Amino acid sequence: MGEVLNIKMDVSGKLDLINKRIEEVLKTDSPDLTEMALYTLRSGGKRLRPLIVLLVYELITDEEISKVLDLAVAYEIMHSASLIHDDIIDEAEERRGSPPLHIKFNIPDAIVTGDFLFSVAYKLGATYGTEVSDIVARAARKLAEGQIMESRNLGNLEITENDYFHIISNKTAYFFGAGARSAACVATQNEEMRENMFKFAYNVGMAFQITDDVLDIIGKEENIGKMPFTDFKHSTLTLPMIYALKHGKNDDVGNLRHVIRGERTDTESIELAKQFLVDCGAVDYSIGIAKNYIDEAIKAMRSAERTPDLETLLQIAYSVISRIRI
Repeated sequence: MGEVLNIKMDVSGKLDLINKRIEEVLKTDSPDLTEMALYTLRSGGKRLRPLIVLLVYELITDEEISKVLDLAVAYEIMHSASLIHDDIIDEAEERRGSPPLHIKFNIPDAIVTGDFLFSVAYKLGATYGTEVSDIVARAARKLAEGQIMESRNLGNLEITENDYFHIISNKTAYFFGAGARSAACVATQNEEMRENMFKFAYNVGMAFQITDDVLDIIGKEENIGKMPFTDFKHSTLTLPMIYALKHGKNDDVGNLRHVIRGERTDTESIELAKQFLVDCGAVDYSIGIAKNYIDEAIKAMRSAERTPDLETLLQIAYSVISRIRI
């Protein structure tokens, strides 16, 4: 994770705790189900969501982070479950350099494994009481709402920036925020602190998704863990595309429209569309919006005491943007 997000603070101990606990909670009486569940969770990933849970908790209280380890793991497992279903929907051929679960095994088993992972996550979240379990459940609902809205807008060239922000708020940002708020709820009764932790992680999540969408255009496969141009392939309208369709010149916009709709799939047309997104300022515009969200995340932490945990959280925020290399 440190290499991907350029975090200088040593978080290896926390990552070891997360990974060990994942191995423990995913063991079942079915060797096949256990194998498939662990295949997904062992495939890599930054463990960013559970790490934020642990760091937020440690920032607020002196209690041992072991008390929220299962909560952190619940969010990572739920995230992985959503990826399994996303890969099936997108007909993805690769995930983090390896075949996704539905290709490694089969689609029916992958669906069942995703359902199993959600059930494990809910069970872990429920151990923290009604308030926290409600937050976990709401995060799952937001994921579903965001996915449906995104699906309904595939290839919709009239989609607005507000529509896009609504989608990524539900699919990504709220999930980040929910993890941080859950940890804060376990740590303190201070509602202002709880809300600030939510705002921090929510805004990091917004910036994270926008940055991911930029990297789909300008990133390299070995750095982003998937094939670039995935959004083009699936007719997903992202912020750079929405900006370019509104501000670009006719010929360039025409080609971009054809590529988004899947009417032009040749390499030359896709490369022209990619270059157009850079040249018309769409990439720079999107990076600027992502930076604004990071600024809002930092503002939410102004009242927090300066500690190593705060420094790590701030590094995570800044590193979300530093992933971009044009």
